Amino acid sequence: MSSQSDSGPAPPPLIAVGVIRKPHGVKGEVSVEVWTDPFERLLELTDVVLVSPDGDERREVGIESVREHGGRALIKFDAIDSPEMGGEFRNWTVEVPEGQARALEEDEYFIHDLVGMRVEDADGTLIGTTTEIFEGGGGLLLTIREENGESFDIPFAGSICTVVDVPNKLMKVELPQGLRELTKIESAPPVSGHSNVRQESLESREESPAAPTLRFDIVTIFPRMFESLLSEGVVARGIKDGRIELKIWDLRDFATDKHRSTDDEAYGGGAGMVMLAEPVIRCVEAIRTSARPHEAGLTPKIIMMSPQGKLLDQKGVVGLYGAGWLVLLCGRYEGFDERIRESIVDLEVSVGDFVVSGGELPAMTLVDAVSRMVEGVVGDRNSVEADSFYNGLLDYPHYTRPAELRGMRVPDVLLSGHAEKIRKWRKEQSLRATASKRPDLLSSAVLDQEARAILEEILRDQEGR
Repeated sequence: MSSQSDSGPAPPPLIAVGVIRKPHGVKGEVSVEVWTDPFERLLELTDVVLVSPDGDERREVGIESVREHGGRALIKFDAIDSPEMGGEFRNWTVEVPEGQARALEEDEYFIHDLVGMRVEDADGTLIGTTTEIFEGGGGLLLTIREENGESFDIPFAGSICTVVDVPNKLMKVELPQGLRELTKIESAPPVSGHSNVRQESLESREESPAAPTLRFDIVTIFPRMFESLLSEGVVARGIKDGRIELKIWDLRDFATDKHRSTDDEAYGGGAGMVMLAEPVIRCVEAIRTSARPHEAGLTPKIIMMSPQGKLLDQKGVVGLYGAGWLVLLCGRYEGFDERIRESIVDLEVSVGDFVVSGGELPAMTLVDAVSRMVEGVVGDRNSVEADSFYNGLLDYPHYTRPAELRGMRVPDVLLSGHAEKIRKWRKEQSLRATASKRPDLLSSAVLDQEARAILEEILRDQEGR
């Protein structure tokens, strides 16, 4: 096994035919997600190059055996002889020299051909430059960076990307209304240093930022309720990696009497207690003065968790992520003194039309949802893009091994290895689920021409029943 660094002659262009997902068995086989069609293409290969996720390291290896298993390839490389070693190559791509790649069919492109293209609208007005292509919910997505540095994603579909001129590095697009705003992201990911085959997925290659990109401050009288949020799951991982900062503030520490009181009886009588205004205001004042140097100029957004607030949806989640610094007020009993709302609150948020005992559980829901927007927290950007509601639609069904369970079989299309058929199936299933379970979402969802045609057929089927 040989390793190449950035020194010396430039390495030859490579095309990825798959990506290592995990070790398999005890003999050193690895499970590879295949990015080439047909599968038999892998059987022709004897030597390949493994490329690290950041593209900085290449290792030339030989192939000892290839076999198909559950829609993936189990490959034994001569340089991997144990499950532990196989785990070290997780998310490395399996690549071949560009000259060995199969001939492309019509409307097929290599990823390295699509990155760095000038993007224009139908009138020739410059929109931006393509920086990445990856798999998202229901299909492939292109990231476009505008001249002002902002970026947004679009589906790589013929109805939107109407002209793809590879020799001239030009792409013309017709953007549906609202698409740019719905998929806007803070900054574009770095362009990969090596090429990937066809219109297939890329692993996120963001490195941990030098400072947290998202900060939460939670005000509560029950700080221990948040221990699980801080110790396990997506949010805990984001905190550990330094991408998220989260601090719990015990409201009783800001009480003004010896009993550390945070509530009192309501003026005018009635059942229940009301949260005192003074401790909350004092706590928020302390939070405002706790900004770090890297947060200079950032103003905290004060959010009251309240059943009277705006119902949280995915568009709202994206907007809150853009704020960068969120302070969540968790009420109890009959709620907060109204003067808190009048003096310091920027936004009231509800997570549903139902009653819970306090704002702590809704706050955890909000923190988890917004944290998923931070690049690298979930681990795979594709997972976030594929989530229900991210593009305004419910998610498509998911299956894993075994292919048949108690007479229930995974749909044949998912076992076919045919990327285009799988893409269309997922899009149709996403539309069917939305039309059946949440038809109210269809009026605001961003749909390309293909999706609209599929939806019309689905609605006709429903009317005929």
